[in-house]
Amino acid sequence: AVVSTQSGHLRRAEEFVHRCGRTARMGCKGNALLFLLPNEMAYVNFLSINQKAPLQEYKTEFPVLDSTPKIRKLASHDRDMYEKGVRAFVSFIQSYTKHMCKAIFILKELDMEGLVESFALLKVPKMPELKNRTIELNLSVEVDVEKIPYSDKIREKARLKRLELGPILDKDQKNKRFKNNPSWTKKKEQKVKKEKRKFKKIVAKSKVVETMD
Repeated sequence: AVVSTQSGHLRRAEEFVHRCGRTARMGCKGNALLFLLPNEMAYVNFLSINQKAPLQEYKTEFPVLDSTPKIRKLASHDRDMYEKGVRAFVSFIQSYTKHMCKAIFILKELDMEGLVESFALLKVPKMPELKNRTIELNLSVEVDVEKIPYSDKIREKARLKRLELGPILDKDQKNKRFKNNPSWTKKKEQKVKKEKRKFKKIVAKSKVVETMD
């Protein structure tokens, strides 16, 4: 049996139902487990009515283990793990802002401190969705995320090289951007020339008509 665990929310309800259907293929049985907050339980009724996909509450008791310190310790020494945590967090936040049921999935009602803790983040990423929110990190030891290395030596060497050439590359890209994109004044001049050519064509056509008359 295949089990699909869904903590983030797909943008459309039909996408979620399709994802659930993928757990049972080739004659196999499957289960899909969806995590919802208490204030999001209206989504259960929505799926039942809109998608004709009734859900059953799964009740179980198990000890909650706080693995955040261990994951943060691993992430502080492995850039790949650190970046995966950041991408997962960003994806989770965007699943709220892009969902079709925004009346149910409300970003403002999320416990951001608890969410950051659950993703074991070492730094809160800059996102437009979090622009006006102050989120505090509860870290036992401060970590400079810019210095976290990749465990893969080849990737780490490439990263250090990019950091070394960063200012040069940024300058070249900036010059290239300005080179490829004409200034506002130049664009205006081109527009004026285009209008003059158009006017001359109109005048020439009118003279031809007068001559024929």
